[in-house]
Order: sequence, then C-alpha cells, then structure tokens
Amino acid sequence: MTTPLPRTAEASSMSHSIKARILATTVLSIGVFAALPASADALRMVALSFPPLIYDDGGKPAGIAYEIVTEAMKKAGHTISVEIMPWARALDTVKEGGADAIFTAYKTPEREQFLNYSTEVLVPQVVSFFVTKDSTITFDGDLTKLGKAKIGVVNQISYGSVIDEAIKSGVLASVEKSNDSDSNVKKLLSGRYDVMPSNRYVAQYFLKQQGALDQVKELTPEVQSIPSYIAFTKARDTAKLRADFDAGVAAMKANGSYQQILDKFAR
Repeated sequence: MTTPLPRTAEASSMSHSIKARILATTVLSIGVFAALPASADALRMVALSFPPLIYDDGGKPAGIAYEIVTEAMKKAGHTISVEIMPWARALDTVKEGGADAIFTAYKTPEREQFLNYSTEVLVPQVVSFFVTKDSTITFDGDLTKLGKAKIGVVNQISYGSVIDEAIKSGVLASVEKSNDSDSNVKKLLSGRYDVMPSNRYVAQYFLKQQGALDQVKELTPEVQSIPSYIAFTKARDTAKLRADFDAGVAAMKANGSYQQILDKFAR
C-alpha cells in the first residue's frame, strides 16, 4: 500500500511536474520557431494603373512590373501590397511617407528630392506619339513641328526628358490633361486632342481594350527609350529596401526569370 504524500509534498510534486511540462513545451516551441524563417516585412506600395505593367485583375494587382517587384522583394523576405490610384495622389502619398515605394517611375530631378530610386532598371519603356488613323500629322523627330498640335497627357506623368522639357519650355504649348491612361486614350479617339505621347505597350493595351487598335497609328520615329524604376520614399530610411530590390532584380536577370516575365506578357 502506497503511503499518501503529505499535502504539501503532493502540491510540490505536482508543481514540479507542471513546470517540467511547461519547460518541455517551451523548449519545443522555441525549436519550432527557430526552424521557421523570420517574419517577412509587409510593404505598402502605390502605382498608377498602367497596363500591362501594373493593373487591377479582378480585384488583385497584376502585370509585368508587379510580378518583377513581388519576386525581387520576396527574395529578401518582404511581402508587398499595392494600391492603384491616380498618379498625382500616388506621388503625394509616397512623398509624405504614406507608402514605402512607388512604381513604375521615370527619374526626374524634381522627384529625386523625395524619392530613393532603385539602381536596377525595373522595366525599360519606349515612348512614342500616337494619332488617329485619319490624322495628317507626321513626326520626323523635330518636336517644334508639333508646336501647334493639341497634346493629351496624364496628369503628373513623366514622358521622359525629351517630351517633359518640350512641354515645360512651351515647344508643346497646348496640353490637355487626364487623370489616367484609359481616359487619355478615349479623349484621343473622340478628338479632344490631336496627339498622345505614351508608352508603346500601355497605348496598345488600352486601344485593344476599347477595340480601337485599328483606329490609331504610332508615329515614327519613337521619341525616346526610357528606363523606369521603383522608387522608395525618403520620408524615412529606405536604403536597405532599395538594396534588397536591386539585389533581387540582379539575381532575376542573371537566372533568366526576369526575361521570362517580360516574355509572358509579350505573348
């Protein structure tokens, strides 16, 4: 017959048993968590709807630039969320620190005051002039010959140094502004203005969406081939984020996955 332990001894024995189980559970938990990767940073980014580079696909962001950014940041343990909004608001948001980064962005001296641009190019972009199929306007590379034409642009979008400077200096003096590329294309088709500068792929995407590919022609030569970037806010220190992106994209270009994304959307 077992002699019952005194109550104090029994309590002490139970206490030691519980502590042992807790300790074992804690050690096990530490081992499990140690085996897991560190929690990824959730980064907020903003962008203009700029298909096929970035656009809303059934409530989810998609596009060439989106896939490149997502994959590049994933390599450094970051996850991203992207809010698509008018470009002027996107610039203000990242300038004030309400977002970690913005893409795709051309590099301008004004923007470099508040944006920390990536070193690696996100997507190279060809900018051309577009007119309606029946337009008699031509382009031979001399912007002064378009001085009397009404030009349609998206508000606060940079079209590269050549067109930006022509607008700023008054060489292209008559400018109609839209809030987004979709509206800008519609205005061209309706005759609200004469000439639309645009990224070639963006123009083709929206014209295709509106069933109007055969109603517009691209003038040659192209105006400029411009590198576009992701740019991080300077409202706080984002040097590490930029370095993470640059390393991620460089690795993607080296292993071929960068080109695979471009090829997928080109088909």
